[in-house]
Amino acid sequence: MRGHWRWLGVLCLVGLGCAGPAKTTGVGLRSEAVALNDAGYQYWRQGKWNLAQDKFAQALKVNRLIDHQPGIAANLNNLGAIAQEQGDLKQAEACFREALAIQREQGDTAGIAETLNNLGTVYQAQGRLNEANGAYQEALSNTQLLPAGPLLALTLTHLGDVARAQGNYAEAREFYYQALAIDEAKKDRRGQAVRWERLGRTALALNEYGQAGSYLRDALREFRRLEDTGGIVDALNGLTKLALAQGDRQEALIYGQRLLKIYQARGQTKEAEKLQILLGSGAKGP
Repeated sequence: MRGHWRWLGVLCLVGLGCAGPAKTTGVGLRSEAVALNDAGYQYWRQGKWNLAQDKFAQALKVNRLIDHQPGIAANLNNLGAIAQEQGDLKQAEACFREALAIQREQGDTAGIAETLNNLGTVYQAQGRLNEANGAYQEALSNTQLLPAGPLLALTLTHLGDVARAQGNYAEAREFYYQALAIDEAKKDRRGQAVRWERLGRTALALNEYGQAGSYLRDALREFRRLEDTGGIVDALNGLTKLALAQGDRQEALIYGQRLLKIYQARGQTKEAEKLQILLGSGAKGP
């Protein structure tokens, strides 16, 4: 996925402290790698992909110097996520596959599940739905060995995405509801927002406009509170399409203009151009 629109899944970025607990050494390279990766993660959250990519690449170089395999796998996953956001699916797949090989060798159950989720989104972005479903099913087998939490919710969401892409909306909803139940139990507000956005998108596909609007507006409100740029993009995208489906061009332009500004701020020229075409002559650049 990531320029394609982020409609196919949520990338599993390995975040703060992902390179493993820092240990004091003579030169502090492990600590440096963790700090670099964490800085990259913060840039990622802000949609500053070039800066994030630079930090992840620096962290990878440091981890390779000290042969820290878990850190290497984490950095590769994050670089793959950046490549996917930038539309380079071939590079993203290469990064995820290398990370997965390391995690299999390390016997890292959670890491394997994370990377399989990421790899599945690459397959799905390419229309390889059977391969995507296979990756998610294997990820599910791994997450079920762990306490229920965000990783299981993410995997269920991706399975729902495949079902929705195949037109199996009832099955998709069931996966999303299962994920939402985990979010609610864990009081995971960001997770709930992700699931609301997916449920809104499913309702939109079924022409259930009232329900779609409710879910999407709730998701947008929460993503804005969290300053989650990617989530804001997804929710605004859904609300724009909902307004167009209802024939409300004025509301579509309101949401679409907000989305357009974000695309322009993030340097997503292809997405901005597609949105302007979708909205027609009513969408203007700065």
